[in-house]
Amino acid sequence: MLIGLIADVHSNVVALEAVISEMDALGVEKILHAGDIVGYNPYPNETIGLFKKRKIISIRGNHDRALVTGDTSGFNAYAAAALEWTGKVITYENFEFISKLKDIEAVWVENTKIVIVHGSPKDFDEYVYPEDVEPGFLTMTDSDKLVLGHTHIQFEKEFPEGIVVNPGSVGQPRDLNPDSAFAILDTDTMKIQLKRKKYDIEKVIEDMQKAYLPEKLRLRLRDGI
Repeated sequence: MLIGLIADVHSNVVALEAVISEMDALGVEKILHAGDIVGYNPYPNETIGLFKKRKIISIRGNHDRALVTGDTSGFNAYAAAALEWTGKVITYENFEFISKLKDIEAVWVENTKIVIVHGSPKDFDEYVYPEDVEPGFLTMTDSDKLVLGHTHIQFEKEFPEGIVVNPGSVGQPRDLNPDSAFAILDTDTMKIQLKRKKYDIEKVIEDMQKAYLPEKLRLRLRDGI
């Protein structure tokens, strides 16, 4: 069985559609998302609609939580402005969908326990970069596979205890590669493949401009920063 692993879609339905199309071609049967459905980009309702349609299992990230609480005090001005805009355009039903997400989720697939969390098991808002990963994350969650998000940096670390993976960001990569990032878990081999997919960045930038979202958020998509 192939499982798709994604994170940090950030209201970029154009990128999400491209990634799901690639997953469908590969034969992926289930998709797990490590938080931040909304924020930054101009398609919150369309993105949540696709999450619902494809039954994507997701936890909430810091942007999702801030949308629900209205507290953007820990965000830079650009991120806060995008969340304020999101709060104005999101439907009640989609707001409720975000508000019901958990901070951490465990999914069992063929005797494999996969835990999904946005930051780290110690702190849901902690930024975990490749050099910060430790096997204790796996023992802490009693998991075979631990899926993280938040940094928008794609990596995989294998330990005797299991694998920690950040599939990277679908909607706003930050590793100098603008292509959408995702990963595939093969439950037969228990191996993970890190993948990238091109999408129509210029369309997203154009639609962000129409929505008057900050220019900095628009232009960073081209450079993957």
